[in-house]
Parts: sequence; structure tokens; C-alpha cells
Amino acid sequence: MSGPQTADRGRGDLSPQPGQISQGRPAAAAPSEGPPRYALPLGIALQAALSAGDGLVMVVLADVVFQRSHAAWAVAAVFLAITVPITLLAPLAGLLLDRLPPRWVLVAAAAAQAAVAALLMRAGTAPAVLGLATGFGICAAILQPGLGIIVPRLTTPARITRANGYLQAATWGGFTAGPLLAGGLMAAGGPAAGLTGVVALYAAGAVALARLPLGAPPGTPAGGPATASLTSATPDAPDLEGAAPGNATSRGRERPGSTDAATPVPREPLARQISAGLRFLRGDREAGLLVTVVGLMVAFGNMAVVVEVVFAERVLRSGPTGYAILVAAWTAGMLAGTFLGGRVPRRRLAAVTLAGTVVAGVGVALAGATVALWQTVAAYMLGGVANGMETVTTRSFLNYRAPEHLAGRVFALYSGVLFGAASIGMAVAGSVLGSLSPRLVLAIAGIGGVATGVAGLWWHRRSTAPTGGTPPRDGPPNAAGT
Repeated sequence: MSGPQTADRGRGDLSPQPGQISQGRPAAAAPSEGPPRYALPLGIALQAALSAGDGLVMVVLADVVFQRSHAAWAVAAVFLAITVPITLLAPLAGLLLDRLPPRWVLVAAAAAQAAVAALLMRAGTAPAVLGLATGFGICAAILQPGLGIIVPRLTTPARITRANGYLQAATWGGFTAGPLLAGGLMAAGGPAAGLTGVVALYAAGAVALARLPLGAPPGTPAGGPATASLTSATPDAPDLEGAAPGNATSRGRERPGSTDAATPVPREPLARQISAGLRFLRGDREAGLLVTVVGLMVAFGNMAVVVEVVFAERVLRSGPTGYAILVAAWTAGMLAGTFLGGRVPRRRLAAVTLAGTVVAGVGVALAGATVALWQTVAAYMLGGVANGMETVTTRSFLNYRAPEHLAGRVFALYSGVLFGAASIGMAVAGSVLGSLSPRLVLAIAGIGGVATGVAGLWWHRRSTAPTGGTPPRDGPPNAAGT
């Protein structure tokens, strides 16, 4: 999500001096200045507001659809209506973010969520609520990756990891505050008051997005790469070592919009453009490994999400209060982990991510062996800290590694993997909980997370050992244009 590390570019000043011609090409433009000081604080406030809106709308929608249908399946359908589009629409959402100015795509998505919440006030039936909930999911499919790719534009390259730590802390703080706000608003004025709060939060998010100074990231030549059209070419170059945003890649290919392009880039079929993020992850072994391992960890971890309420009630016999304490313990651990993750050195991001999946699994496995609530709380806090660190380090790694013209599709694919894995994990746990004990399901979830992380660490060590490791590349981060 020690002080911020420095970006050791290590290549010297290779740019031509003013008026100098290098290999027959025009002189490079001066790099853009860093973002203003208010950019990151405004981004943090934006993230907190949108996350609080997410937490608030989940509670309000669940209450509204249950009151109108009196069916538990309808509540589950609401959550699926919100989360499934994030996975299914990830390729298209990523292409949209890469091909259009992200600022206005994100503003439109946040404003659309506010509009959907306003329409929900007039929804009279459960099917209408479910249909509008799908609208939230479609907007979230854009907002989730979009908020990830703008991070390099809110801070300097050396502070991206720390910035992600602050932003992820705001995410979890806002998402925790949302349900509490829902309880107060609905107690005072019913669902209409809760939906009014949702409208206000998403509208505030849209205004903040419009005000964010989303210029070119630090290190990008002034005038930056031009925003391409929806049908322009997208070279899938997974290895961009030594390439600054908007310049030629190390393989000699020009990025879209590069002022140095000698020949036009051939137009690619739309299907190939949509799948470019996947091809990048397949070509970049480290990035692909991290997304795969984290996705598997999320699947196992969400098995525990389904089980913990039963574990608290039937095994620990601590009732609803005990269940609430367990949820709070994991969240508190995640909040602490986001700040710790923000201090991880850039060269350690991949290793810490993989180690975090191991420790998170250990926390879940230990929880399954506990006999008292305080023991389970301690195990959950341990797992939560590791989970929070891993969230920050994974996003930071992708901020540094993903090519500028593919950042939207890479982050969209990452979001799609996470939400898809979460749905699979919860479905599996729900199907086996009737035949297996809560302890055994927690043990399976924990051991599965540990095994996934250990395998990832082994593969990472094996694949990077011959070359001495492949840390995130030096130089300015890659981010989508505005």
C-alpha cells in the first residue's frame, strides 16, 4: 500500500544536451517536475472516501435486499453482483484505462456509482436492487485498477512504496469505517439515509479525482506520450529495463506516442490488445509469479472468511461478539502491515510479498489450532500484518514493473485475479463446511496458503539465482497517461 529509499538509476546522464543531436534524433525534452505536495494527501483522502463508500454500500444493499426478499440467497447474490464484474470485465477495463485519460475515466466511474446509489433509493424490488448492484460492480471494475495505476503520479519514484502503504491504510481504514457509518445512518433514517451517505462519499470521490494533479510521472519527458485511441497498437514488451516512460524500450521498439518513433507501429487486433496484460505477466516471470501466488493465497484466505463466524460461535463459543473481534483483529493487523510494507526496500518487494503469503497462511493455520479467543486474536493479528504488508509490496512491485502503456491492463488483471480467487475460496469453503469441521477447514486454508508461499519463494529463488536476482528495474516507474 527507515525512510524512503532512493532510486539509484545507475545509468548516468545519457540524455542529449540542449541543441545536441543524438544519432540523428531530436534532443529529449526536459523531465517533468514532481507532483505538488498536496497530491498524495488528497489521494489518501480520496481513497478513504471511496473505500468508506464501498463498506457502506455493502451493508445497505445487504439489508435492503434481505428486507425485500427475506431470502439469504438474495444477499449472496448482491455480493456476487458487485464482485463478479470486477473479474469478468478486467480485460476491457484495463484497456479503457490504457487508451483513454485515466483521470476522466475514474471521475466518470465514481460519478456513476453516486448516480446508481441515488437510483437505488427508488428501487422497489429485490431484482431491481440486484440489477443496480451490478452497476456498482461495473464501476468498481474500473476504479480498482485505476486507483492503482495513478500512484506514481502522486509522489516521486523513490516514495512509491511508502505512498502505497499510506493509500492501503486509507483503504482499510475507510472500509472499516463504512459499516460503522452504515449502522449509524440506518439507525437514524433507514436505508434512505444510508444511501444518501453513499451518494455523498462517491460524489466527494469524483470531485477529488477531478482535482488530483495527474500529470506525467516524475522522469517522464515534458509533453509525455500521447494518449492513444482505443484501436491503436499495443506492443507487448514485457522487458522494459532501462526505459523511461514515453521512450524506446531496451529491445529497440518504440512505445505508442514516442517522439522518437522512426516508423509507424502496426495496428493490432482488439483481442490482442485486450490480452496484452496477460502476455506481459507470462513474459515477466517475477510479476507473473507474484500475481499467481497472491491469487492462490487470497483463495485460501477467503476460505477462512466463511469459516470464522462458525468457528467463533461453535468452537470458541464466543458468539457474535467474538466473531466481530476476530474480524477487527485481522483488519487491525492489516492496518499495521500497510505501514510496515511501506518501508520495504525496493529490491526486496518480491521476496517480502512471497514471504508475506507464508506468514499469512501460518496465522490462519495457527488460528485453527487455538482453544481460546485471545489465542485466535493473536494468530489473526499475525496473519493480518503479513497480509497488509503483502498488499503494499505487490502493488508497489507492479507500479515499478508494469510498462506504461500496459499499466491499466496489468492492474485490472491483478484486481480480477484477486476478486475471482476470493469468490472461488468462499464457494469452496461454503460447500465443504457442512461435512468438515471448522478447525479442519481453517487448517486446510492455512496450510494451503503456507504451501503456496513456500513454493513461490522456492521458484523465485530458483529462477533468479543464476543472474543474481531481478529486482524491479531502476528508473522512473511506468504509469498510464492522463
